[in-house]
Amino acid sequence: MADRIKPDDLLKVGEKIELTKLLDKSLHDPDSEKHRVYDALYTYFLDKRQDKIINRKNFIR
Repeated sequence: MADRIKPDDLLKVGEKIELTKLLDKSLHDPDSEKHRVYDALYTYFLDKRQDKIINRKNFIR
């Protein structure tokens, strides 16, 4: 079981991935299951990056 990916490790790697690559995979992957995974990852990491921007001290709402 040592070869399994831990969620925290996946999140660390995901923070470094370009969102455009995830979006491209989400839109163009022919495998519907992979499409849903890429879409979920894209949405999650986009949300996290937006949260960082919104939480900045100088962000104006």
